[in-house]
Amino acid sequence: MKNHKLLLARNWSFKSKLLVIISALIIFIIMLISSFSYAMYSRHFTNETIKQTQQIIEQVSINVDTYMNELYRLTLSPYYNDSIMKELETQLEGDIEQLDKKRNIEAFLSSVMTLPRSEILRVYILTDSDLYSYTRTPYDMENYHDYAKTPWYQQAKVTSLPIFIPVHSEKVFGDKKTQIFSIAQRIRSKEDNSKVLAVIKVDSNYDGIKSICDQVQLQDKGSLFIVDENQNILYQNNKLLESDLLSRLNINEASENGNYIRTIENEEYIINAATLKSTNLKVIVVNSYSELNKRSILIRNTTIMLASICALLAVSLLFLFVQNFFKPLFNIINLMKEVQQGNLDVQTEIANNDEVGYLGRSFNKMVLQIKEMLEKNTLLVKEIYESRFLQKEAQYNNLCSQIRPHFLYNTLNTISLQIKCNENEDALHSIEHLSYYLRGIMNGDKNIKLSSEVDIVTAYLGIQKARFGNSLNYHIDLSPEVQDYMIPALTLQPIVENAVIHGCEVKRGEYTIVITNEIQDNKLILSVSDNGIGIEPTLLNTLNEKLSSSIHHAQEDSTETITESIGLDNVNKRIKLHYGEAYGLQMFSQTSQGTKVIVTLPYDSPLKERLKLCTLL
Repeated sequence: MKNHKLLLARNWSFKSKLLVIISALIIFIIMLISSFSYAMYSRHFTNETIKQTQQIIEQVSINVDTYMNELYRLTLSPYYNDSIMKELETQLEGDIEQLDKKRNIEAFLSSVMTLPRSEILRVYILTDSDLYSYTRTPYDMENYHDYAKTPWYQQAKVTSLPIFIPVHSEKVFGDKKTQIFSIAQRIRSKEDNSKVLAVIKVDSNYDGIKSICDQVQLQDKGSLFIVDENQNILYQNNKLLESDLLSRLNINEASENGNYIRTIENEEYIINAATLKSTNLKVIVVNSYSELNKRSILIRNTTIMLASICALLAVSLLFLFVQNFFKPLFNIINLMKEVQQGNLDVQTEIANNDEVGYLGRSFNKMVLQIKEMLEKNTLLVKEIYESRFLQKEAQYNNLCSQIRPHFLYNTLNTISLQIKCNENEDALHSIEHLSYYLRGIMNGDKNIKLSSEVDIVTAYLGIQKARFGNSLNYHIDLSPEVQDYMIPALTLQPIVENAVIHGCEVKRGEYTIVITNEIQDNKLILSVSDNGIGIEPTLLNTLNEKLSSSIHHAQEDSTETITESIGLDNVNKRIKLHYGEAYGLQMFSQTSQGTKVIVTLPYDSPLKERLKLCTLL
């Protein structure tokens, strides 16, 4: 399909190719500039957005850190009230004294809660045995009765740093649980810092953090999240319409501060992250890459549309220009087509003296010269054709006539030896084989079926087997579809005879000849192989060079060839005369391993048509 399209493109006219190439070049340049501009603008806008977003969330983290530090300072408020510190250090036994102590401490906690911090829900001061509280909610904290066993309480008693209790759900205003976070801080004696008096705990909701984050202005459909170390969401402003977006983005892979890109279902998201120093809370902003680039895409599409309109106008003007400017050239092309069809009486009009005008004058002159040359050469071509045809016909008949005496001499000599040895029955068989062979070669200068050639070879090998006995074996295996294929007579027999003379006669032990065939690339390949003594490499190269030489070159020593070499050289020349220089014989051999002779014939057109074509050449 690809080659077919390429062939169609090659058949286009010059005008079509010129229009297509220049139009494609214009469109390519426009698209390249548009794409480059879009990529540059998009990259710049995205980088600026990432930087701006990073600055915003870093400022948010600072504000949230400041807010959390204020909550931490709230846990230090008992240190500023000496009476409360004294109450905490005093150990009372009476119920009335303990009730007064509880009233005083909870009054202090009430004063703390009266600060304009509506997000603070509950404040507790806890000891191993007593609990003091002030709450704005109808429910107390979880583990109210066994707080002393909680990990945060145990940890707060042994560390001087505030303990941040991550987001957790508790009942606050009703049965529906509310997410809150807590801060716990131990209270030590002013007199003895090693003495822990109590633990102060503050429960708060996220209204304070929400008021800070709600002020952040994000890009189109940008989302802001605040999560704790366990990936629990403290705050979210998700405008990307995907409730599980944060979990799918694997925010645990985000660095403490910085940005990275995550792809989900072919959608890219830009993630900016900043970590609070005081609580390890993480502020994350997620922006959709496609949303950020909406403006860039609009500008790109507008640019491409305008550029396409300009390209269309440019191509239209180009078409008009080519149509008029190259009109004389197209006229010459049309006249050349007429010349191809045999009309040599055409002449083009010359309107200008430019390069196209020069081409027109040259064309007119060329047509006149061709017409004169054709008239002069017609008779000469006819004479050459007749001369070469007669020459090749004479040479072909001469070569065919050399085979008969050569083979008859060898055959009659074999029969004579059998008679002298009183092998009359064997001699009778040999005479029968000879008779069949002579009947087969009566038309040896013509074309016969391959099966008939095989019969001749079988008759010949029967005569030779009578001479050599069981030392000579042969095997003929030819495909049924090639049995009726027409070949020049005595094509295989001289090759087999050559194998017997130069192989069987000089080798000791069993000698085998195998004849096979195959068809490759519209060629019939006949193979005659033996297990004889082989041919020396130097001699093999000389023989192959002689076989591959042109028949025209071989004519120079034709007399010597006919006199001294009747076998392979004779067959090779006849094949080349029949079919052309591309066909013939080739030899392969290795010393002490045998010899193979390959006969290559055409297998794609009738024999008469090939002979006619070869004669014309």
